[in-house]
Amino acid sequence: MNEKLLILLQDFAEQLPSFLTILGCVIFAVVRWQRNPRVSLVVLLALFILLIQSVVFTIVYNWVPDWIIDSAEVASKAAVSQNVYLVLGIISNCFLSIGLAVLLVGIFMRRDLPLGTSASWPPKPV
Repeated sequence: MNEKLLILLQDFAEQLPSFLTILGCVIFAVVRWQRNPRVSLVVLLALFILLIQSVVFTIVYNWVPDWIIDSAEVASKAAVSQNVYLVLGIISNCFLSIGLAVLLVGIFMRRDLPLGTSASWPPKPV
């Protein structure tokens, strides 16, 4: 088997706990669909973004850096390598932050006021 493919499978195996957690959250959101369909939809969208980000960037990190670094001149391979990983890290973290932001929106949307409070929450000073 190709060495790159084995490394990719190992990388996916390392992310198995994250994939199982996302699957559990998807099941939880689907079960809660009848109670809060909008919240469940936003949470499912966020989980889909997080899952796609994880899978895509695992593949990207496995192949893309080698393609770019191997095409660089020998004298500049260290700088190219550093820049490639920097740019990929920034892009990956941007997609991760988008997924987490959507997840937070889903978690906190449609929250009811605490019991025993009026429509003006937080209370106004007297």
